[in-house]
Amino acid sequence: MKRETGGKASMMDLLEKKLDGTSEQVISSQDSNLNLKKEASSQEIKDITSQVINSQLISESVRVAYKERPRVSFWSPRVSAIMYCLKKTIPDFSKSAESKTLLEEALSKKYPELYKQITDEMNKK
Repeated sequence: MKRETGGKASMMDLLEKKLDGTSEQVISSQDSNLNLKKEASSQEIKDITSQVINSQLISESVRVAYKERPRVSFWSPRVSAIMYCLKKTIPDFSKSAESKTLLEEALSKKYPELYKQITDEMNKK
């Protein structure tokens, strides 16, 4: 299954390529869980995700985030329009700070275990 990236590799694609010995394990685990994810409830998806992620992947993810690619981008005309309006109407509004706050909050709620593991690893640095 190919990801639509507009010709650019996604951060996850690049991360998977960089992992020595674990990328095949992570990818095959994800492939075998793909059918489960389609029918799984939100809680089941969280459980499957936490099983696939190991400490080496957590460490590598943090290293890549700090040293190589701290940016996250996505395509959404709706989000872009909302952020543009806010930037034009709120003094000192930061699209980046707002995006970070909203996305981190959403990820911490959807993937609490992963969020905690990543936060703990980042606090070690």
